[in-house]
Amino acid sequence: MKLGIVGLPRSGKTTLFSALTGRPYEELVAFSKSGSIQGVVPVPDERLEWLAERYHPKRAVPAMVTYFDFHGGTDTEDKRSYISMLLTSIRPLDALIMVVRNFNDPVLGAPDVIRDFRRLEEEFLIADLSTVEKRLERIEQERKKGRRGLDREAELLYECNNILSREEPLRNYPAIAVVPELRGFTFLTAKPLLVVVNNEDFEEVLPNVDFKNVDAIAVRARLEMEILQLPQEEVESFKESFGLKILARDLLIKRSYSLLRLITFFTIGEDEVRAWTIPEGTTALKAAGTIHSDMEKGFIRAEVVAYDDLRKTGSYNAAKREGLVRLEGKDYVVHDGDILHIRFGAASSTVKK
Repeated sequence: MKLGIVGLPRSGKTTLFSALTGRPYEELVAFSKSGSIQGVVPVPDERLEWLAERYHPKRAVPAMVTYFDFHGGTDTEDKRSYISMLLTSIRPLDALIMVVRNFNDPVLGAPDVIRDFRRLEEEFLIADLSTVEKRLERIEQERKKGRRGLDREAELLYECNNILSREEPLRNYPAIAVVPELRGFTFLTAKPLLVVVNNEDFEEVLPNVDFKNVDAIAVRARLEMEILQLPQEEVESFKESFGLKILARDLLIKRSYSLLRLITFFTIGEDEVRAWTIPEGTTALKAAGTIHSDMEKGFIRAEVVAYDDLRKTGSYNAAKREGLVRLEGKDYVVHDGDILHIRFGAASSTVKK
């Protein structure tokens, strides 16, 4: 899962990146002219911890989230060059986290979260509209040369053009945002979006404003960044004094999974217990391919037990005795928390999980 942290200069996006990844803010600032910085964060999961304690593998491997922080503009530089770089860089990402400032700034003054939100949203709309218009022009040129088979693509693009011309993002129209014919355009307004309102240290509440059906959460990025610098024994009392029930890192990961409609399944063995991330609706066959391509090619059956059932019975063998371990075929839809053991043709691979 690759998430891009975007925001106007001085919104606190690099501070948030520091709070999420644990990388020192000073180190990040030193790389501020490199274009982008990425950080990989393990997904906290109590289920993985329990499985590791129960099976004592050589290693426990959590699922991972990769965050990207983009640089290139400051309060003294041309914002247009920063936004131009941003629009190009974020296209390959799975989703966007838009940071909007909700604190007083010595340079920019009082915050206006809706103004900042609309500024970036408008840039995304304009970029997508430009992409659509250029492609439609090219289609017309190709038609004049006699090329056929472009009607479906043109129809979809005209629909996109109408939506974007009304200043609506394509994410509001899932039926068109995910059609295979448009996948290669990587439209920015079709990407899942989460707004992060970056509050003052003592402000917990999300402001009562309309983000046009976009999911939003409030964080205190500077405060959370400081928490990571504390000795572990002081963290809980510090969180309690500021009313922090859940860290931004954990909250963002949780909301990101929901935003992208992702779930987690597990594999267990003597060498390794691992968490795997897949989209909702993934079949056992495709889940096997997530582990290793040879497992998908040689797939026979999947032994499946729900995490809750395994924990309730205490062991895999006990779950089997109670009939809670099932044999499922390739079309079985994997559920969040499923523990899979893939049976696959030995001739296809020597890989074991």
